[in-house]
Amino acid sequence: MAQPDLEFIARKICQERRMKFVERVGEGTFKQTFHVVGPDGLPVALKLYKSAISSPREQREISAMLRCNHPNIARLLSVDEYVYEGMHLVTLTEEFLEGGTLTGKGEIAKAQCLAIGSSLIEAIRHTAGLDLVHRDIKPDNIMFRKDGTTPVLTDFGVARDLLESSLTPTWAPRGPGTPFFSSPEQLNNQKHLTDWRSDQFALGVVLSYVTLGIHPYLPDSAPQSHVIDLVASRRGPTDRFIANTKSAGLSVIEKMVAPWPVQRYRTPLQLATAWNSQEGAI
Repeated sequence: MAQPDLEFIARKICQERRMKFVERVGEGTFKQTFHVVGPDGLPVALKLYKSAISSPREQREISAMLRCNHPNIARLLSVDEYVYEGMHLVTLTEEFLEGGTLTGKGEIAKAQCLAIGSSLIEAIRHTAGLDLVHRDIKPDNIMFRKDGTTPVLTDFGVARDLLESSLTPTWAPRGPGTPFFSSPEQLNNQKHLTDWRSDQFALGVVLSYVTLGIHPYLPDSAPQSHVIDLVASRRGPTDRFIANTKSAGLSVIEKMVAPWPVQRYRTPLQLATAWNSQEGAI
């Protein structure tokens, strides 16, 4: 079956549901996202899955988002079905985050890093308490509210529910996630080691990348393509990274990106306490 024109379908949905289509704003592996205005005049994000066949991973994402209730996690407003030429498409409406992505902010200052890190650690504390692992924390999946300062974790498309059986085949060489930000256990598809500490690792990489401009495991002379092998083999952070985090007063990141989960912060509360005790923390 040919890939449906999701923008055309989004426009039809808007016509039928008394919404105003504004523009397409993003596309991921599984969905396209559109900025629309609801019947009440408020902006919302309309998301359409690319496949007309409902998948277990799609159902897992919806279930995860419905369970979450936190100011730093995107709010799922509704789940609906739209039938187009015999295809049953699942549509989501989420709050529209007007402040852009962390990717769009470029390199950030230490004060911003501390504030963003503190908020996102709280988001991870929330998901960890629900036995959820996001598994794809990266700058593109961190958005901001209209104030431009409140970070929000989005896109639970590859979230893992630790209380459910895994959807990733055991024989797969690599688990889900964006490799550049993934933990060693994800890259090696070690399911028994994947828990909230994998999200801790990814957040540490993100904060290092947007604040220091470097991946913790990548030497000066190595191309970015080497990151996957370096992380998967658990080489550990580079001396340059360790020196830079200490110089910047962000040494907590070093423990966050330790090669083995047992070497990272044991609980989200321990991570939050350590993060907020750093010099200049907000």
